[in-house]
Amino acid sequence: MNNTLTKNSNIVWEKSKFFVNRAVIYFSFLLLPVWIQKSLEINIFVQSLMMLAYIVFMAGQWYLLGKEIDHRLKIYFRANSTIDRVLYRVIIGNATMMIIFNLMSFIPDSIVRHFFWGFFVVVGLFYSWPTRGKIIQESVFTQFTEYKYLDAFEKTVLFITIAMFFTSMPSFPFLSNLETLKLIIDPEEKMNVQLWNYLQMNFYPFIRFPHLMNLGWSMHFYFISFSLYLLAFYGILRFFISRRLSILGLFALVSTWGFSIFLKKDVYACASTTFTVLWVWSILWCVKSSTYRSGLMYGLLCYAATTLNYNHLFLFPVGLALLYFVFLKENTDWYRNQFVKYTSLGMFLILITLITHIDLRFFEYSMSFHQFFLYLASVIKRKAFYSLSFIGLVALLIVIFKPNRKFWANLNIDHKRLADIGILVSCVIALGLLVDKDMVRSFGILWFVVFLSILPLEWIFQSISRLRSRRNFIYMIYVLLCLLDSHFEGRIRMMYDFYQSPPDIVEYLNR
Repeated sequence: MNNTLTKNSNIVWEKSKFFVNRAVIYFSFLLLPVWIQKSLEINIFVQSLMMLAYIVFMAGQWYLLGKEIDHRLKIYFRANSTIDRVLYRVIIGNATMMIIFNLMSFIPDSIVRHFFWGFFVVVGLFYSWPTRGKIIQESVFTQFTEYKYLDAFEKTVLFITIAMFFTSMPSFPFLSNLETLKLIIDPEEKMNVQLWNYLQMNFYPFIRFPHLMNLGWSMHFYFISFSLYLLAFYGILRFFISRRLSILGLFALVSTWGFSIFLKKDVYACASTTFTVLWVWSILWCVKSSTYRSGLMYGLLCYAATTLNYNHLFLFPVGLALLYFVFLKENTDWYRNQFVKYTSLGMFLILITLITHIDLRFFEYSMSFHQFFLYLASVIKRKAFYSLSFIGLVALLIVIFKPNRKFWANLNIDHKRLADIGILVSCVIALGLLVDKDMVRSFGILWFVVFLSILPLEWIFQSISRLRSRRNFIYMIYVLLCLLDSHFEGRIRMMYDFYQSPPDIVEYLNR
């Protein structure tokens, strides 16, 4: 492909091949809504697969839109891993698409479909139109090329993690009335009308089929929320530990039986309790990126989170203050002021979100410290692997308050960034106890328990770095420990029951 830069290269052929490949792939996915509508009489499993393909297609549009924003605004940043780059662009693209779709929602129903399909046709032609720069640029798949170098253990664990993630999908209720579905998803009415407008436009091709809209919304909350949740958690782990243990951390999180228990008790907990890990990752990434333009992503992320739960607005000023006065204090005043300037778009959109919310009730969903302690204990008791979190907590406190001890001299880990994550998690816990328990319940605190459990393993693996065979043996033991109490067969049975007989509203409420 590099030959396209030379004067003798057949650039016309390369452009033609690029255009045909992109156009065929893009418009094949764009026809998915038509194919899904024709599958109403097909098994719900096939409908789910086709809807998942549609969701993946939309997520790809977010990435490409985020990449285009990068290019237009000349945002150049440092990334800790390729996952950080993917996650950053998906977040910016998703928030931008939310703004576009909300503007479309004001268009009269009689003509809005022309704008919807016209938008994606124009975007498809734009992405498919060949230029020399596009031909030599990396594609989405090149962001994952580092995983070609995983060894057999790591590939196996990653495959099992992905399989367990898909088989953990809960039993969504099926309703013919979308207004009733909204009440089930958001009984306390914390979500803003902008989010519902966005979802309605995102799945606009199925607007005449409530069954498919129900399935699409539910799968969107599960797969998008948890994909971002797991990618952000992996990004946090990669700031501190090796790639191998980061993959083990993902497996330890997904394999806990509590993962399915949380979803069984509250199917849509994936929407309400998964943001805090994204908030922590975003702040760590803003520091790592070394560009004040990363403030744009932070502002848009907090805006999207506020549409999901208006209590998330408290995280925006707390994070901005920490960045300005603590994490970026070594930068110049001009740099920090520019960072704040780039968050202004998100700040403006957050204000609009609060103004347009019908009923704001702050500090009504708090949790007592005793309740939080009991809840945390129940999370740890569900998986033996999490008993390592006690050792990890002690190690984290020692590293933060006694970073110069000789005991940690051989531990190659960023002590300053460990202190940063300690501050961020403390803020999350404080806001969860005072403002909204969703910030720390179920998946809101689960990721940090796993993080603490992985820390002691990093110390062990660095201590025996020269003994490769022994490291593989220890790694395999911890994988087996996670797998043995994962109740994988229970997840398969729950998924089978869902596809055999999806629950209706009565069955869902009687759980």
